[in-house]
Amino acid sequence: MSDASIWLIRILFVAFLAAIPFMVDAYWLNMAILALIYSLVVYSITVLTGFTGLLSFGQAGFVGLGAYIYGVMSVKGVPPVAAAAWGIVLPTIVGFLLGLPAARLRGHYMAIGTLGFGVLVAQLLNNMVDVTRGPMGLLGIKSFGLDRVTWFYCVLALALVLLAALEYLDRRTFLGVVLKSVKYDEISASACGVGVFGVKLLAFSASAFLAGTCGVLLAAYMKFLTPDLFLSAESFRYLMMAVVGGVGSATGALVSTLILTGVPEALRAFGETNVRLLVYGLMVLFVLWFLPGGIGGLIDRLMAPRRKPRRTSASAPQAPKADTVPGRVS
Repeated sequence: MSDASIWLIRILFVAFLAAIPFMVDAYWLNMAILALIYSLVVYSITVLTGFTGLLSFGQAGFVGLGAYIYGVMSVKGVPPVAAAAWGIVLPTIVGFLLGLPAARLRGHYMAIGTLGFGVLVAQLLNNMVDVTRGPMGLLGIKSFGLDRVTWFYCVLALALVLLAALEYLDRRTFLGVVLKSVKYDEISASACGVGVFGVKLLAFSASAFLAGTCGVLLAAYMKFLTPDLFLSAESFRYLMMAVVGGVGSATGALVSTLILTGVPEALRAFGETNVRLLVYGLMVLFVLWFLPGGIGGLIDRLMAPRRKPRRTSASAPQAPKADTVPGRVS
């Protein structure tokens, strides 16, 4: 596929997303906004797992921290911008602190450690009734004063900017090479002078930053929070979105988040039965079986630039044979 065709497809994709408010009703516009907000936490998994190879089962914990920090401060009268800043900065600091011990772990030990963090955050949000109101839910959260269409375009712009930044980081920068060197072979990366521990801390902090931003936007948009939104099951749902999209592909992360948020709602036509869950599960298994690289891998293959064929030995000029060289006696 030529470069012009690739850019045309990208422009059409962005134009399609921008036209969503004019093509759907208020319910589906609400689902589109939530999907774009959730794409930020899937991006965080792309940075942590896709780039660096670190598996986390506690992303919902960072989302919950960002959401409740913003929500509690907003209810207490803190201006929304200041509350949003704290809701992003504090989860980033917590991510850095969690990375100090977690970055020294490997494999399933790291996964269990991050899962424990997610469970701990969910329990704190549920039991700190004096602060979070626990199972009763946090009401009265102030927002930024935007209508629904403006919300859509703001989160769409943020999702696309982060998408472009992650794709550029992955394909065009030396930092992307450093991150992936840790993913593929820590020993070789360390031998080449890469600070493996520092790279892991950076990945944890960046992942927590994106997840906290997702939480802040979720709280500001919904204006209501409950601990059930940040259980460990949500971490697995985010991870499933990243896997279906292709771990390491920011474009696949955005597309899979839109699909896996919208399809369950479309399947509600079957009612609250196991049919909806069955169809949803089969769709996910289909992607995992037939698209090992996920949606992002399929997109990369379809949009790969067309290369000119190399000259074969038949078309290449051949050297003269020994018995035909002038002046040589056979």
